[in-house]
Amino acid sequence: MTGPLYMNGAFGYTTYMGLAVVIGFFFGFVLERAGFGDARNIVNIFYFRDMRVLRVFFSAIVTAMVGLIVLSWIGLFNYSMLLKYTLLKTYVLPQLVGGLIFGVGFVMGGYCPGTSAVALMSGKLDSLVFIIGMIAGIWVFAFGWPIWGAFYKTFDIGRITLWQLFGIPMWVMALAVIVMAFGGFVLSKYAERWAPYDK
Repeated sequence: MTGPLYMNGAFGYTTYMGLAVVIGFFFGFVLERAGFGDARNIVNIFYFRDMRVLRVFFSAIVTAMVGLIVLSWIGLFNYSMLLKYTLLKTYVLPQLVGGLIFGVGFVMGGYCPGTSAVALMSGKLDSLVFIIGMIAGIWVFAFGWPIWGAFYKTFDIGRITLWQLFGIPMWVMALAVIVMAFGGFVLSKYAERWAPYDK
């Protein structure tokens, strides 16, 4: 959140790190108050019982996206800086495989890295098992790099945004994402009423 301001010289490194701690604290607090520190609330999205996770994350995506676009229009944000310093490269097939592994772990453990930390700080010991498994997975990945390192760098399409990928203006892509978000909100309500696993 403070990255662009820091890179533009708005404040020094110490202030940057201090703001990161403060923002991180409030982010964790909001996650806990929203119920995301409970694995049951998170896993319920996969059973169509409670779709609040989808709604919250879609809301976050739309808010950040619109905010960055408005800031770029008024000259307070430069997208070239995002592309150069913070946007990761896209490796299509490796990231699809990684997303599948992450998704399976998500539904089995009920946490993602951020929510597991929130859950641990609120006293939920099941998250500790998840965190230990996550750290073990990191070590397995690191030590196994000679085996799958070559695959990791395949299908590289570089640092690219969705509007660049589809060759359309930024605002058109943003509008499409907003429409998808509203569609997701509506469908999530129907999904909760459907609740197939409760029947």
